[in-house]
Amino acid sequence: FKATGIAESGLDERIAPIYAKYKNPVTTVLASPGEVQIHLIGRGKSEEEARKIVTELADKIEFELGDLIFSRGEENLEQIVGYYLMMREMTLSVAESCTGGLVSQRITSVPGSSSYFLSGVTCYSNRSKIDLAGIPPLVIGMGGAVSAEVAKGLAEGIRLKTGATLGLGITGIAGPAGGTVEKPVGLVHIALSMDSSLDHKEFRFAGDRERIRMWASQAALDMVRRKLI
Repeated sequence: FKATGIAESGLDERIAPIYAKYKNPVTTVLASPGEVQIHLIGRGKSEEEARKIVTELADKIEFELGDLIFSRGEENLEQIVGYYLMMREMTLSVAESCTGGLVSQRITSVPGSSSYFLSGVTCYSNRSKIDLAGIPPLVIGMGGAVSAEVAKGLAEGIRLKTGATLGLGITGIAGPAGGTVEKPVGLVHIALSMDSSLDHKEFRFAGDRERIRMWASQAALDMVRRKLI
């Protein structure tokens, strides 16, 4: 399994009472950037028997974690998002700031993504947020570039400008400098625009610049996934 949106310790706390009852299969929980992996290894007298042993425990773990799990195989999150977009015949455009194009890069790394990904814009400066995503200067002036209002403006603006079904907006402080008491390094706002709905989430990520950017891109993609499911 691959899960996101939960720390390794929190995930293990939830599923340990389940897998601790089993000596076969053996369960291993591994943390990697932006996700937690759960590996099950079962042994039996035949492949069929081993698979049955693994499936029994796997079903219980999947029931416990629900939509925290985004893959039951080797697929990464950008592939899963692509599957859902194609299945629902929807399109996506992205306006990102602190992630510097990472979300767009991840999406376009999937072969065939041109069928559902319309545009990715890196709105790094305040001027570009105004020019490329159509955010009113007053919005940035009142709340600053890192705010819920700007994230929503990026999402709504890029959706309307490109004609995509979904618009994704990301702004934050990746560090190592630029943070304040009110807006510390690791603060990220992500918004998702779709028709008449406009969703927003605020995140506080820990770590260095690259870790914060990776976690932000993962959270943004997962926000799209959850909307589509």
